[in-house]
Amino acid sequence: MRLLLLLCFCSTASLAQQRNLQGIVNSCSTQSLKSNLYYLASAPLQGRLMGSHGDTLASKFVAASFKTNGIAAPYGKGKSYYQPITAVLRTDKATLTINGKPFDYLNGWQLYRAFPVDFKNVPVVLADYNTGAELFQNLPQIEVREKALLVNNLLTRDLVAKGQLDSLQKMMLKRGGLAIIWSGDALAPLLERQKARRFLPQYVQPEGELNDPALMPIVGLTPERLKEMLANDKLATNPNGTLIGAGDKHVYELSATISLTLNRSFKETQAPNVIGIIKGTDTSLACIVISAHHDHDGVNGKDIYYGSVDNASGTVAVMEVAAMMNRAIKKGLRPKRTIVFASFTGEERGLLGSAWYVRHPVYPMAKTYAVLNIDMFGRVDTLHLRNKSADSLNYAYILVKDTLNRGLRQALYAANDSSVKVTLDTHYESPQYMMRRLTGSDQYPFYERGVPFVRIDCGFSADYHKPTDTPDKINYSLLTKQTQLAFMTLWNLANK
Repeated sequence: MRLLLLLCFCSTASLAQQRNLQGIVNSCSTQSLKSNLYYLASAPLQGRLMGSHGDTLASKFVAASFKTNGIAAPYGKGKSYYQPITAVLRTDKATLTINGKPFDYLNGWQLYRAFPVDFKNVPVVLADYNTGAELFQNLPQIEVREKALLVNNLLTRDLVAKGQLDSLQKMMLKRGGLAIIWSGDALAPLLERQKARRFLPQYVQPEGELNDPALMPIVGLTPERLKEMLANDKLATNPNGTLIGAGDKHVYELSATISLTLNRSFKETQAPNVIGIIKGTDTSLACIVISAHHDHDGVNGKDIYYGSVDNASGTVAVMEVAAMMNRAIKKGLRPKRTIVFASFTGEERGLLGSAWYVRHPVYPMAKTYAVLNIDMFGRVDTLHLRNKSADSLNYAYILVKDTLNRGLRQALYAANDSSVKVTLDTHYESPQYMMRRLTGSDQYPFYERGVPFVRIDCGFSADYHKPTDTPDKINYSLLTKQTQLAFMTLWNLANK
């Protein structure tokens, strides 16, 4: 009889907890999500570029939300949510001179594996071969000492496809060569995209190498620049850089010379991560981290890159999940595991905030059970729109890497089944798409340290990284559903 009574009590308690949890899920405030997102993606925050005034305002906003919702501050003896990160700003100034005419960087040329270099009036030898096999067979007979080697785009693609570019650099170095030059028609549109993004600062990790350990400069030329290089020798090429009417001759000592300088400087800067804690009932257990990044691309001239979906949406979702977890605690539903709420800066500049955190964590990586990362919520992506998907207002893309078999996928699917029942789309778990998703957001530094993760997102919108990524284009019903999914997934992970 006592056993029966105990079982009845446990069953009743479990049903009561489920009802309370569903009530918490239903309490997810669309209005709060919307008002918070409109603030983070507003003009006064100027696109939240890492280290900017807008980034600071965003950090203060998140910290204030954490404080309001009873999330504990882990720094400054329990008074501060801010974890300052140190990043190293890298500034490059490069000039290529062809036959005495200087060209600034990206003006018809680029450097692959850029690093500081300075050489002047270097002769150029053209090797007009189309495959690496042909070049390697003939290179010993080509004098490249103190010269730059010019190759065509077909050869370059062959070397890259076969992983032989480093081998060519090593052979050139051994024989005293100074640079490799290639040309192709694909470079011009690439340069235009790079110029459009050049307003963005470049950073390196402070604890890493400050100079790229490249073997030698590899210079890419547009067909226009190549034409100028070959003009004195009266040689003409196809758009892919191969000679027209070359016959059996493949090697040309050109009259052209090039000079190349790249000067590099470094400056340390600081910006804030925002970290909050909810202690679990069993502090001996490893913690769960839920994360999003609050930074974006800032301002380019008069254009503000508002970053509504990327990633004001994820930031407000973490804020709302923290509020929901606080409401759960007030109902007596405290999670077993400690939860770390992380709003990272510097994701757009190279995962700087999350990389800093994993080196300076609140709890050691060995005591971090899993990461739930949110990067872009609430905007119907181009794939769903193009395919006119029936679930375009009821889905979430997922990427799960449960390297330690801790039941992360089961926790995610159980969360969905018990709450919002959206379509969990595994499109980006396919091998051809997975790597960009894996390395492109803040779960990756954790993954490198062996921490399993779940990533949830809405995919790429038509306004991805454009000034037109504005808060009026967010679907707030979809944002609410995806936030509810994140809460229940976090709850399941924190109670494993």
